[in-house]
Amino acid sequence: MPSTRDFKNRIRSVKNTQQITRAMKLVAASKVRRAQERIESARPYSQKMEELVNSLAQRVEGEPHPLLRDTMKSDKALLLVISSDKGLCGSYNTNVNRFALQFLRSREEEGKETELVVVGRKACTFLGHREYTFKEDFQEVYGKIDFQLAQAISDILMKAFLEEGFDEIHIITTEFITLLNQMAGINRLLPLAPAAPDGVDPQGDPVSVDYLYEPSMEGVLASILPCHITVQVYRALLDAEASEFGSRMTAMDNATRNAEDMIDTLTLQMNRARQAAITKELLEVIAGADALSG
Repeated sequence: MPSTRDFKNRIRSVKNTQQITRAMKLVAASKVRRAQERIESARPYSQKMEELVNSLAQRVEGEPHPLLRDTMKSDKALLLVISSDKGLCGSYNTNVNRFALQFLRSREEEGKETELVVVGRKACTFLGHREYTFKEDFQEVYGKIDFQLAQAISDILMKAFLEEGFDEIHIITTEFITLLNQMAGINRLLPLAPAAPDGVDPQGDPVSVDYLYEPSMEGVLASILPCHITVQVYRALLDAEASEFGSRMTAMDNATRNAEDMIDTLTLQMNRARQAAITKELLEVIAGADALSG
């Protein structure tokens, strides 16, 4: 049985770890608030832009914009995977990597080609160990996520779609829902999904509002589509950033509480060991006294 000193050393070690996890929880909690504000501010703009693009796509006549083409071949796809640079954030990276690996292997089974653009060191390491290569990778970007980064990534994606023969572009990221709930998933970025026709109210009037566009609907659509793609990539990055901090805060909170439980358990075992040692010494003293008196 371990000695009292062994238990004290283990308790000291767990307490030191607990201090680290508590500090990491506080840091993540302070960062997640700002990240949450950023994604909640970006969503309305992103959604409104998507509504505008869909409205224009329905109304523009003639040859569709190249970003709206849908060849339906899907022989060559580009996958954007957004993970984190650091660990200790629960199942956040595991879920993203699992989705990416499932997507890649399903296309391999169908004999289809897939290339990767990866954000975050964890996905780079995970996929690199499985001998996947990257068209582009972005590492050590967290804390530096801004619109310029989204612009650089979206330029790569749009160029690949327009000039390099890719039929589809997908994004794997984690949507931030609440501090305790984040959901990893895959969404198609290009080609843009066909717009649903405008609905009508009970009186037969269109639900959506039409506008006057200058110089023309075609010109506005051509101008706004690249910006729309960049905004969607930016939103995915902000979702991932907020989800990472939320997952880390939850994971470190659980680790801190588990450390407290372990300290209680080790303290109880240490007290039992001390009691056993004292009892043994008393028995030895009594036995020695009996031997002398006899």
